[in-house]
Amino acid sequence: MKKFIPRPFPLLKKILHQVNKGTALDIGAGNGRNISYLVKNRFEVTAIDINPQNIKQLKNLSSQFKLNFDIKKIDVRKFKFLTKKYDLILAIQSLIWTRKSEFLEIIKNIKTSLKINGVAIISGFTIKDPSYLNLKSIKTPIEKNTFYSQSEKRFWQFLEHQELKKYFQENFEILYYKEKLVKDKPHDKISHPHCHVIAEIAAKKMRDI
Repeated sequence: MKKFIPRPFPLLKKILHQVNKGTALDIGAGNGRNISYLVKNRFEVTAIDINPQNIKQLKNLSSQFKLNFDIKKIDVRKFKFLTKKYDLILAIQSLIWTRKSEFLEIIKNIKTSLKINGVAIISGFTIKDPSYLNLKSIKTPIEKNTFYSQSEKRFWQFLEHQELKKYFQENFEILYYKEKLVKDKPHDKISHPHCHVIAEIAAKKMRDI
């Protein structure tokens, strides 16, 4: 069987040269698309995820490619963020499954947990995303731009225009910000290729909060 390493998030590759080598936290690490890239660039990586299948993939990735990184099966809402612990924190499409109030608390924790000159790379769906328009047409928000899907047993939370950027206006330098349309592959055997509208940011911590 041919070995395959998932490709890292494009913004991570674009920004990594501006990040100090050191400790990295990947929130909702999924299939480990960013892990091998970070390990090969001499980062000490902690990967957290709550999904058992994702944890299995992360362990397989570590074993198959002999990558040394820490794997924790934990919900980010219960994760203990240590002050000034990380040089890099990733949350790539992983915080969309939280309530808006939870999202705001996690953003606060991310900012506190970054070292000075540490970088956060975060992305999420915006209110222009087709999923938002669909949910809005059939459901009442339980919090601001947040819906609960009974069939999926999870929340969907969306960002307004420039919202993600405003959380990093103070004490941070915005290295990159963009809202854009991206293509997504099918998530199962019956779904089809589709598009999402996302906001993505890379922000560097310049001083204590």
